[in-house]
Amino acid sequence: MDFHRIKQIVQTEHTLQDNEWKGAVVFLCNEEFVFFIKRSDKMPTHGGQMAFVGGHKKDGENPWEVAQREFEEETSLSRESLDFMGFLPIVMTARMQPIVPVMCFLKMSTQDFLRDVKSNGEWVDIVAYPWKELIQEDNWQFAWRNGYAKFPVLFHPMRRGSFIPYSQDYHTHLLWGATAAMVWDFLRLYYKSSDG
Repeated sequence: MDFHRIKQIVQTEHTLQDNEWKGAVVFLCNEEFVFFIKRSDKMPTHGGQMAFVGGHKKDGENPWEVAQREFEEETSLSRESLDFMGFLPIVMTARMQPIVPVMCFLKMSTQDFLRDVKSNGEWVDIVAYPWKELIQEDNWQFAWRNGYAKFPVLFHPMRRGSFIPYSQDYHTHLLWGATAAMVWDFLRLYYKSSDG
């Protein structure tokens, strides 16, 4: 990934009104990988799903502040490990919650991150998943969901052996829903910017 180009497509200023968003996630990456958590089955929402670290805002917080707080709470690592790149477009969750993806570069090595990260109980695994897998359009599928409106639901199988897990669990995972939409939206913006 060309991080100079990424800085050209993300928003660096928070411009949303307070009622336009409910929470934020850390779209965490480095040159080679994007980092996803596998949420605990015990979580009240999105249990067992692949996701980004994140959560709901507290009064007075902006999306970057939410992302930093949630990163520290969920990983036991310092926010100093994050290099802020910018905000991506809001994505609606299945529960119709508008969430802001905050794109961040991981300033520590992948090996150090996977060694030092510790769960607060919200997740059972973290995987380092290669950009080279995410950018392969043939790896993506979609179906239509009918609810409040008809909209596509994206799916991306994370095949066994294609990622580095924190837990040494190499089973296939499925990236889908809001997290998959965040990645797809980013890739669409990234490659659209390279066309112009």
